[in-house]
Amino acid sequence: MTMSSDPFDLLGLDRASATEADVRRAYAERLKTTRPEDDRAGFMALRAAFEQARENVRWRTEYGEDDPYEDYEEEGAGAAEAAPAPAGDSDELTFAPEPEPDDEPGPQDTDEQTFETRIDRAMDRLVDLLTATGFEPDLKHLKACLDDNDVAGIDEFQTLQWRVRQLLCDRTGYNLDPQEIRRPVWLTLEVFDTLDQHFGWTHQPTTNPFLRRLNDWLSRVRTDIAWYAAPQEARKQALLKDMKSADKEERGSMAWLGAAGGIIGYALFQFFTRNAGG
Repeated sequence: MTMSSDPFDLLGLDRASATEADVRRAYAERLKTTRPEDDRAGFMALRAAFEQARENVRWRTEYGEDDPYEDYEEEGAGAAEAAPAPAGDSDELTFAPEPEPDDEPGPQDTDEQTFETRIDRAMDRLVDLLTATGFEPDLKHLKACLDDNDVAGIDEFQTLQWRVRQLLCDRTGYNLDPQEIRRPVWLTLEVFDTLDQHFGWTHQPTTNPFLRRLNDWLSRVRTDIAWYAAPQEARKQALLKDMKSADKEERGSMAWLGAAGGIIGYALFQFFTRNAGG
């Protein structure tokens, strides 16, 4: 048997103090640089570390100690359970028969059946929290909604990452023709940054051109929101700075054109003078 890495070490967390939210954030941060299409083995190790660390934290929260059944050893491939040999036989081993398949759905089957229901329920809560009042939502409630146990798994995180990104792109004008940035009242800079820090869109490296366009759009939206969130005097000073910079560039261009025109004029004068003298 070979020992696998401690999941908390892999996630860069302290086993004694890490919370479930810490585990999710650490996983999301490392997911930005560990992509399944580039490093499948690394991605699977990261996913396994996330699941193990999360279960350990839940056990510690419930019982006040580490999970005594947690085992980081990887089982050897092809290992089989040997049954005692019948009396009178030689040293040959017989193997225990495989258990009969259970017709009853297991917990994993149930989870798969309810996955979409849980995602839909989480999205309904999130959309209601963001848009119901027409004002900025409470950030504590928003973070609690994002950290809810119903969407604590990796598949849930990735599905919500996609669906919330689609929601923001749609509400901010990505699907308009032509595109035009819109700023919903509820999408303040603090709300955007809370969502972006959780899902990591604007910092997410991707080779998928469609996802890159969506993430680039959200970066533009964030810049626009930050501009209008700044104090009026700060915006005024920024505009004046841009105008001065543009004026300097324009004057520099005109000076260059004037100098070039003078050189060309002098060359033409010399040309015609020489020809007239000849």
